[in-house]
Amino acid sequence: MARPRLWICATLVVLIVACSLLPCDAKKKAKKVKKGSDKAEESQEEKKERKPWNKMTKEDWERLEREAEGPGEPWKPPEPPKVQFDPKNPMEYMQASKKGKPAMMFATLDKIKDPKTGEWRERDKAETEELAFRHKSLMQSGHLEATPYVIDPNKILWTVQDGSKGYEVKKFLMEQPEVEEFEWDQKKTTKASWQKEKGHEL
Repeated sequence: MARPRLWICATLVVLIVACSLLPCDAKKKAKKVKKGSDKAEESQEEKKERKPWNKMTKEDWERLEREAEGPGEPWKPPEPPKVQFDPKNPMEYMQASKKGKPAMMFATLDKIKDPKTGEWRERDKAETEELAFRHKSLMQSGHLEATPYVIDPNKILWTVQDGSKGYEVKKFLMEQPEVEEFEWDQKKTTKASWQKEKGHEL
């Protein structure tokens, strides 16, 4: 009688343990199924997003159009740099606006008298190069850096890395007796107009 009872008790214990494990397995299977369905949905959404343009339907284009027309940040134009200057001194504003920017200027030389013929003529390239070198050396002695390029027998192109130094180059060259005309930013300055400009500065 003892042995049958033991077998019955053992059988009941096994059944109880098996029943308790069934919900856990069911939950695990349910989680796996849910994860699988989520991945399937995600993959379908990704496929929709990655759909090539030539295979997109009218609904896809309308959806993209709605997304593009959604609310966004309003466009703001960039603010111009604030330059403080004295309105009575426009040259100060011009120098500040050109600061840090490269600039090109042209200096036209006057004619010289030929010692052999006694006639007035334009300088040749060698004479212009010699004069440009002399002007450059004088500028450097005043801590002013400018590079000359002879482009015509009587015309020199001057370049500066900092455009705010352009007015100093102009002032120096217009004080030289050999320089007849100075051009900067498509504005020409002759000896006569330079004298007037200096008078206004004073």
